[in-house]
Amino acid sequence: MTDHEKEILDKIKQSTEKTPVPESLAPDQIMKMLEEHNSTQASGHIPKKHGFFRGHRMRGGLIAAALVLVVGIGAHIRQQNLSSDSATSSTKGSSAIGTSSGKLASSDTLETATDYDEVYTYLQSYQDELDSSSVTGSTDSGIVMYSNETADSGARTDSSSSSSDSSTASARAVDTSFSDTNVRTEGVGEADIVKTDGSYLYTLKANSQEISIVDIRSDQMKVVSGISLNENFQASEFYLSDQKLFVLGNMQNTQVDSDSKTLYRGSCTRIQTYDLTDINNPKSIGTVDQSGYYRTSRFKDGYLYVFSDYYIYDTITKKDYPSYIPLVGDNLLKQSDIYLPTNHAADQYLVVSSVSASSPDKAADQKAVMSENGEVYVSENNIYIYEYANSSILADNLAAKNQTILRKLSYNKGKLSGSAQGKVKGYLNDSFSIDEYDNTLRLVTTVTHNVGSSSQSNSVYVLDADLKTIGKIEDLAKNEQVYSARFLGDTGYFVTYEQTDPLFSVDFSDPENPKILGKLKIPGFSEYLHFYSDNLLLGIGMDTDENGITNGVKISMFDISDPSDVKEVSKYTLDQYYYSDVFSDYRAALVDPEKNLIGFPLSGSANQYVILSYDKDQGFQVQMQEEVNGNSYLGTRGVYANDKFYVINGNAIEAYRMGDYVKIDDLLL
Repeated sequence: MTDHEKEILDKIKQSTEKTPVPESLAPDQIMKMLEEHNSTQASGHIPKKHGFFRGHRMRGGLIAAALVLVVGIGAHIRQQNLSSDSATSSTKGSSAIGTSSGKLASSDTLETATDYDEVYTYLQSYQDELDSSSVTGSTDSGIVMYSNETADSGARTDSSSSSSDSSTASARAVDTSFSDTNVRTEGVGEADIVKTDGSYLYTLKANSQEISIVDIRSDQMKVVSGISLNENFQASEFYLSDQKLFVLGNMQNTQVDSDSKTLYRGSCTRIQTYDLTDINNPKSIGTVDQSGYYRTSRFKDGYLYVFSDYYIYDTITKKDYPSYIPLVGDNLLKQSDIYLPTNHAADQYLVVSSVSASSPDKAADQKAVMSENGEVYVSENNIYIYEYANSSILADNLAAKNQTILRKLSYNKGKLSGSAQGKVKGYLNDSFSIDEYDNTLRLVTTVTHNVGSSSQSNSVYVLDADLKTIGKIEDLAKNEQVYSARFLGDTGYFVTYEQTDPLFSVDFSDPENPKILGKLKIPGFSEYLHFYSDNLLLGIGMDTDENGITNGVKISMFDISDPSDVKEVSKYTLDQYYYSDVFSDYRAALVDPEKNLIGFPLSGSANQYVILSYDKDQGFQVQMQEEVNGNSYLGTRGVYANDKFYVINGNAIEAYRMGDYVKIDDLLL
């Protein structure tokens, strides 16, 4: 299940705030339906057309069905019912909202609220515009979001980096005898559903409410302990650091009425920390809650940065501050911690808090940005919130047709600060299409020229530290769209697709004058790119013929030693497999050039895990291809520790000996 699907479930739960839920529509039953749906998708009965294998497209019918359920329940979605003592607002200053007509003013700055009344006016003005526009939810008049990445987003053994040396290395712990999660940005940790420290495996069970700790120091695996979460706490993922486990997910707020019916009151994001000093008896040592549904998180320099989406609906009351002001812990955010972007309006927040690993019982800092379901990219020093708005339902001076809105927050040792906002034409495929380097931001976007048509092209933009455009290339690869991208130092690579796969290389050495260096056209397309060395770029995607008919999952190795003349030096097609979790979640990939190991799950006639190696002379060679046991919507992970490789899916763990990949043990949790 993706975060977006979970978000839909959360809306379903919120929609039943005053209405008991029929058993058939209870969230656990819907979750069961989602699991069954995902299982059916993996059965191989999938049309062999390339478009159906995009991660978000495969799930389109599922999301639509869930939305039908939301409508069928019939209750209006409302905000979380979080209680707190009333806060006193400061004296109201000048309003960023602006005019007496209620029209929102336009600005390129990222400013904080002067008081809570200003926040209320901002939200109410947005709602007034919605009402006056008589929006019915059609994509022609509404704001349309484009993104195919799950948790943030985001996934994390490789990363983009400003250093070519570090870019080719795996983002692992100092002890290289075990693997770590594949990350977007080197040095910035990411949570996952499986972690290892070389001696133990830590895995989130299929019910999302238990974490098992498994001793892997011998050939026979053994469960030594576990963590059982509160029955209303659904874990999404976790971190492992310095003998602590940091669990992140959603805490459901429920009540039981006089007729013993359970009423759902929405959910909040929870960060719960456990001390693993005694591995046989983990102890909870801190809990921090924050408003909104868990989106993603990052870990750097001993601090967790946690992001959540907090929706505000039309039932707010001006002096009832908890009805529209986010909370972190038991405290409302100060007005100075709330950013009200004025070049685009919204009715929800992206809330971000920081929590010190050494003091996990309280937040170190917190901020909230008004945003329309923005995605997140985190560089080594900054947080970028980006969202795509296709057409504006607001005042003409706020029109954001076919633009990606960008907001920038800096972060350092737990401190957060808003710094800039900007915009570019088009939408980003995922967080790999945006990259910070040498105080600039590079982006690759797809631009739709006419709403509702297939006429589109692609663009490259370079922004300065204030998010002002200083360089660009437009009208690339007409009627194609970006499927993947990766940046290495002064060079960027991106793949577009219609019937063939052009791999573009871009020179960013002069940020004000980016230049296309080369373009390689081959059949198929790459959904995920990963630097295998300074001179090699790995692509994982689909193999298609000239008619766009899919032949299977394809891996390619590109020689990028001369960026102006990129060559595909090897390819391998895995027949009868038409999807991989890597396409929508980069954490599913385990790529380790030092061990010459490329591992990822496959879906098709069966669910399998494949490990390949690469040799300059012999190309790709399959080292292991085994069926994945277990059944979990959480996904499949592969990790290694010392001389063993483990494939984990839900409650099933299978152990193989590295080298010959002979199976040596399995364990059902």
